[in-house]
Amino acid sequence: MAEGHGNADIALLLGCSEHTVKNVIYELMTRLQARNRAHAVAHAVRHGLV
Repeated sequence: MAEGHGNADIALLLGCSEHTVKNVIYELMTRLQARNRAHAVAHAVRHGLV
């Protein structure tokens, strides 16, 4: 996500389904209370995860 990849590209890189990626990103954004993907990435950068 931080590199600008969409769900399909992330799924291909991880070897899982696009649906799985969508669900994991949704759960991640819910837990972080992120408004969008960029907000979630910014949170990860601030906390040294990326």
